[in-house]
Amino acid sequence: MSLSDLEIIELYELLDRLVERNLSYEQKRRLEDWLSKSDEARRIYVSFVDMSVSLSSYADESLSVKEEPENRSQIVKFINFVQPWLPMAAVLVVGVYLYSNLSLSSFSGNDTSGLVVQKSSSVPEYKSLYNSDRTSPVAVLTKSVGLQWSSNTNNRPELGSALEPGVFEIKRGMAQLEFMQGATAILEGPADAKLINDNAVSIRLGKLRAHVPKVAIGFSVDLPMGRVVDLGTDFGVEVHPEGSAEVFVYRGKVQYKGVDFEGNEVFNELSGGEAIYLDSFGISTPLDMPSGNFLGTADLAFRSLENAHKRRSAWMKKSKELAADPNTLLYYGFDGHDSWSRVVRDETNRASGAGDGAVIGCNWTEGRWPGKGALEFAQDNDRVCLNLNKSLRQATLVAWVRLNGLGANGAPLVFSKPHLDGAIGWSVNSSGKLVLEVKTSNLIETYESAVAFPPDRLGKWVHLATTFDAEKKWVNHFINGRSFSREKINQANSISLKKGLLGHFQAFPDRNPKLSLRGSIDEFAIFASVWDEGIIRELFEVGRPQGFKPEPHLP
Repeated sequence: MSLSDLEIIELYELLDRLVERNLSYEQKRRLEDWLSKSDEARRIYVSFVDMSVSLSSYADESLSVKEEPENRSQIVKFINFVQPWLPMAAVLVVGVYLYSNLSLSSFSGNDTSGLVVQKSSSVPEYKSLYNSDRTSPVAVLTKSVGLQWSSNTNNRPELGSALEPGVFEIKRGMAQLEFMQGATAILEGPADAKLINDNAVSIRLGKLRAHVPKVAIGFSVDLPMGRVVDLGTDFGVEVHPEGSAEVFVYRGKVQYKGVDFEGNEVFNELSGGEAIYLDSFGISTPLDMPSGNFLGTADLAFRSLENAHKRRSAWMKKSKELAADPNTLLYYGFDGHDSWSRVVRDETNRASGAGDGAVIGCNWTEGRWPGKGALEFAQDNDRVCLNLNKSLRQATLVAWVRLNGLGANGAPLVFSKPHLDGAIGWSVNSSGKLVLEVKTSNLIETYESAVAFPPDRLGKWVHLATTFDAEKKWVNHFINGRSFSREKINQANSISLKKGLLGHFQAFPDRNPKLSLRGSIDEFAIFASVWDEGIIRELFEVGRPQGFKPEPHLP
């Protein structure tokens, strides 16, 4: 296998990085492939390592001469003696390096008894070296605006999700991906992409804007007809449906390497302010730089924030309506409180703050939107003491919660004094089921849903609602605006919230009254009426965080 001039240049760059121990995964793979298949590559490799070892010896010799001039003749004799053996020593040294750093065990944990420097007939296929089955995350989805997933993709991560190698396809909107090696890429739909590794992506359709700091130099974007390799830059690519593409460099430099329709290699190095057009045959022509063609990270952050402000404005309007509704007994929005405040303000403003809650132990934290408040429950004694001495035959309980975990006792939402008839316990049990417990004169009646909190819902904001209707004898649980279960009431004819605690257990059977919720509450309300699914769905839709995505297997 003979090498072209461009390949020889690239090979020397890889050998430089080899000596400096600075090879990326892809570069290791490329070097290993050449050394296994090309006699010419192996000759260059041996010569290069010979030269490297010689230069290292010369540097050591120069230093020694400066320190001890009288030993110069002895050092020269030693160098002359070992010089014929340096190539063999280099092969052994780098062979050990390749075995420990380029072997399959570095990537997939498989046995690698076959060393890479051998004839191609005995070398395994390199798809096993670059293992597509690896599950290590390669990027994180950090921002989105108007994101809509393609109908034929099953990969629909939420904001903050770690992304593994694989297809990433969107119908419209924008998504910001932060790759694990440091590059940031913004995809604009419609886009059909594939995440390759922690510093590489492939684009078959759509726009991509990349910002690559020095730590991520070498970030690559595969196009239908070639590859763009970053040299420390800010650049954009757009791939059209017919397979043509455009490459724009805003700062720094990139290299484009590809092949035209006749099999000729195409190579372009572009600097800031330069652009090229690549037709579907791989032929490149210069382009003028566009104005405003791609969104950068600052633009996306602004649009994301603008979108969040719109959603928050809609929620604030709805909150005022809820607070003014005569059926609203208690409404905590958790917004606009000072960080040192020990009171949760009841937004209904009835009786000059009679519904305000007393905060014990909890800390104020960020809620489900940037800048919005929430209460975090982290210690055993954290709680909010409620002042709502009401007995209700009809009620709706609503909350936005984020649970960090479920212990043996589950997670308490609201518990009232257990010695009274109608005392309630509203919680998520240790199995992840939403539960309403009601004390009657004879027993504790329990009404529980199916599993509402599987492991993948922990750590995420979830909208919960439960209705109690003693008139029609039904308890209904809602998750993210959807009816999740409906159960017939046995004997309970009212519920009471006297001396209630928010986010903390009281002494119901099998409950530890010394434990609090582990997580955060962003919104909490109690209504003296039974709300139907349409109203609860509206509450969820208006209040849901930006980028929220209901899971396909749950409501």
